[in-house]
Amino acid sequence: MSLVSVIIPTYNRAKYILSAVESVLEQTCSDYEIIVVDDGSTDSTKDLLAPMVENGTIRYFYQQNQGESAARNHGIRMAHGDYIAFLDSDDLFLSTKLEKQVDYLNKHPEVGFVHSWYSKFSDDGRDLGYRDTSQFTGRMYPGLLLNWSVLMAVPCVMVRREVLAEVGGFDESMRWGPDLDLWRRITRWYPIGLIPEVLSKVRVHPGNVSGDKVAAVASFEKYLRKAFEDDPGLDAKFQRRAYAELYSNVAHNMLAEIDRGQMPLVREYSAKAIVRDPFQWSAYLGWMASFLPEKLLDWLLILWRKYRYGG
Repeated sequence: MSLVSVIIPTYNRAKYILSAVESVLEQTCSDYEIIVVDDGSTDSTKDLLAPMVENGTIRYFYQQNQGESAARNHGIRMAHGDYIAFLDSDDLFLSTKLEKQVDYLNKHPEVGFVHSWYSKFSDDGRDLGYRDTSQFTGRMYPGLLLNWSVLMAVPCVMVRREVLAEVGGFDESMRWGPDLDLWRRITRWYPIGLIPEVLSKVRVHPGNVSGDKVAAVASFEKYLRKAFEDDPGLDAKFQRRAYAELYSNVAHNMLAEIDRGQMPLVREYSAKAIVRDPFQWSAYLGWMASFLPEKLLDWLLILWRKYRYGG
C-alpha cells in the first residue's frame, strides 16, 4: 500500500470542515496523511481542528488568504505521499475512495491520475443525482479541450505526486478552471484511469456558487488560450470548435437557471458559439430555448435533468 496525502484547502468553512475530515478518517485504507491548509480563515476553523492537530490526526498549515489553488499547492509541497488526493472542505469521500484508487494506480503504472464518478447533494441532505464521467478515460488529449458538459470534480481525482512534480501544480492566477488546466497538462502526456462508481460527494450550497459568470467565462477563455499557446499544433479549426463548445455550454448553464434577466446573455454566448462553429447545433437549441415561456422551459429542464443525472 502506498501512502496517500489527502489535501484539504479551507477558508471559513467551520460549518463543514469536521465532516470532511471525518470522511477521510472513515476510509478503509489506513495508509494516508491528512493535510489541512487554512487559507486565512477568520471563523472558528483553527479552534475546531486544534484537538486533531495536537493528537497528530491531521497536519495543519495556515497561510494568509491567497486562494484555493495556492492552498492546494501549499499542501502539495508539504505532502509526503506517493499519491495525492484532494478534498474540498465542504465535500465528502465515501469510505472506499482511497483504497480503490490506490489499488488502481498500483495496478496501472502508466496512468497519470485516476478519477471516479461523483454525486451531488444539497446542504439539507437531498440527493441531487450522480455525475457519470466515463467519457474521461485513456488518452484524452486534445479531446479534453472540447468537453464542457459534465466535468471531473477535484475530489474525485487521485494523482501521482511525481506527475505533479513534472507538469506543475494549480495555476494560482486562475480563479475558475485551475483544475481543468491541471488535468489538461497531465492528459497531454499521460492516459487517465476511471473507476466507474461514485466515490465522492460534492455539496451544493450558496457559498460555493459564484454569480460572476462573465468573469468565469473570461477565466475559461484563458484556459483555452494557455492550451493553444502550449501546443501550437492544434489547428485553427480545432480552436474554433473548442471555443464554440465552451460558449454553448455556458449558454446552456445560464439557461438552466431560468432567470429571464440572463436570457440576453444566453443568446449572446449562443451566437458566439455559432460564429465560431456554424455546425454547433446545441447553440441553436440554446438560443431558441431562451425565448420559451418560463413554465415550459422549467418543465423541459426537469425532464432533461432526470434523463441526464438520474435526479
